[in-house]
Amino acid sequence: MSDSAEAVHSRLAELAAPTAASRVIDLGCGAGPTLLALSRVAPEAVLIGIDRSADFLRHAQQELQGHLGPVMALAADLRAPLPCRDESADVILSYNTVECLPDPEQLLAEVARVLRPGGRAVLAHVDFDSVVITGADADLDRRVCHAFADDVQSWMDRADGRIGRKLGLLLARSALRLVSVEPLLTWSTTLSGHAKARIDEIRKALLSADRHDRGAVSAAEVEKWYAAVREADRLGGFFFSELAFIAVAERPSDERPVGGTAPSARDAVLPGHGDRWAAAPPAAT
Repeated sequence: MSDSAEAVHSRLAELAAPTAASRVIDLGCGAGPTLLALSRVAPEAVLIGIDRSADFLRHAQQELQGHLGPVMALAADLRAPLPCRDESADVILSYNTVECLPDPEQLLAEVARVLRPGGRAVLAHVDFDSVVITGADADLDRRVCHAFADDVQSWMDRADGRIGRKLGLLLARSALRLVSVEPLLTWSTTLSGHAKARIDEIRKALLSADRHDRGAVSAAEVEKWYAAVREADRLGGFFFSELAFIAVAERPSDERPVGGTAPSARDAVLPGHGDRWAAAPPAAT
């Protein structure tokens, strides 16, 4: 689960640049860290989270109880067409989701459909093939990190550890107009916080892969690697970094609509999906 303390969420919210009149959709919102960052930037905007995990969605709504504008959550499969009306969103965001889908191009086509003319898409993804971790010898370290980047975990349809660096190209080939691509480096000299969470995730994923006979490294090698990383931290020579890429695109438009009534979350939903929404009323002031 993505940590709300990650700097990427604040940067996504900055690039999205929502206003009080914006309707914003987060695809694969998880427990809501990006939605929470958006709430700090635009506390009255309509925030809509879509994820296939009902548990994550419940957690996201709890995190957003203080948001002043409407908050809605929908359990939906991003492999299918989005349950949203044409031209119903001002901003669509997605973090660390595209890699897992069997057809990223289909999702981008849906994003273009749901965005209003002039609307903005902000996609970000860690490039897992860029992870740098100090500890193990070069051969073992390369094999472990590459095995993690390529591992298709049980909840994923596919894996592409180099997806971060490909976001700009994916958007350039879509119906959207690519605006910018920028890197965001996360790093640490101690085995704590995000660095520890990622390294523990790598260990857990590769041990599971070995148990299910899909591992490129053995459990013994994973534990040897993990022990070397911990030893580097004990000696004070630990280092971790990973690179995420953030791509911004827009739906082409000659002019932006102005004026109109206050945005509504339910107006964005296709008929037949309204009963699957859970709405949180604005917080008391």
